[in-house]
Amino acid sequence: MKKVMVTFVFALIGVVIFKVLSLPLPWMMGPVFTVAIASNIPKITTLKLTSSIANPAKMIIGVTVGSAFSAFILNDLHHYMFSILLIIPFVLVSSVFGVYYYNKFVGLDKNSAFFASQPGGFVEMVMLAQSTGANVQKVILAQSSRLMIMVVSLPFIIHTFLNIELPKSNSGSLLPSIVDLQLNDGLLMIFCGLFGWWIGNKVKLSAASLLGPMIISMFFYIFNLINDKPPFEIINIVQLILGASIGSSFNGIGFKELAKVLLFGMGHFVGLILLALIFCSISIWITGEQWLSVLLAFAPGGQSDMNLIAILVSANVPFVALHHTFRMFIIMAILPAIHKSFEKHTKDKEF
Repeated sequence: MKKVMVTFVFALIGVVIFKVLSLPLPWMMGPVFTVAIASNIPKITTLKLTSSIANPAKMIIGVTVGSAFSAFILNDLHHYMFSILLIIPFVLVSSVFGVYYYNKFVGLDKNSAFFASQPGGFVEMVMLAQSTGANVQKVILAQSSRLMIMVVSLPFIIHTFLNIELPKSNSGSLLPSIVDLQLNDGLLMIFCGLFGWWIGNKVKLSAASLLGPMIISMFFYIFNLINDKPPFEIINIVQLILGASIGSSFNGIGFKELAKVLLFGMGHFVGLILLALIFCSISIWITGEQWLSVLLAFAPGGQSDMNLIAILVSANVPFVALHHTFRMFIIMAILPAIHKSFEKHTKDKEF
């Protein structure tokens, strides 16, 4: 409990610093920085946040993403299909680039490089890496650095290149306050979150704490059973938890190793974002969707993080959510088969 309190004290310090400096998304980005730094200061005992803390936050994101769906949006789903299918070649090309990068330039063995390079599914990649004898610590650091750099860089990319002003205080202009929330709507949101999470676990759904609540709440909102959306005060707490969770993944590695990991992660990020921009251009050409939504849909960050940013910047949340859900499905459905083929063809070969 002491470690939890210390971790969130530093997370709140990050919020205050980002607010004072008028930096974007302070409730999420501030904790990423301060918890990552505090986690490597001697005699400061922060906690490496586990899924038991992060999953409830993801459940709330799932309900919030579901709240963006409506019967009207369902009529537009067929316009998204070509763009969603572009996720397949994007994942394959990104994986080939990532494996080559981490093997040739970072020096990871091919097996570890394979799981370190996959653009999404942090927890799932770590679990699969454990089962195949990969260097789990290297995979965790590589995946964590990708998430951290993506979360930190995207808001600045959106602000600088798309000229979109991002929230610098809270989400009050985007979501209602908790004082205005109807009691029955609040109870139904809680039901959607808990029941969706339970169902997701029962059917062994990947990212069950996020996708289960998203699917259940989506139906409630489509049929107008819930009118209100989750309040911004709760979303701020969710940002705090996820930001601290990303920062805490660097717990105890030391500043020298942290700098090295982030440097290598930046190289991977640059390559991924360039590939993403290529596929984004194709998607925009076909669908006519706005750059903001398409960029978030193809950004190779965490599913919960990208959906949360989409909510905060008023992007097309269903468009973004469907792309990331499909990407997760593709990665988890075909990755084991690809890995077996990868092992067979690279066992005694070099790139």
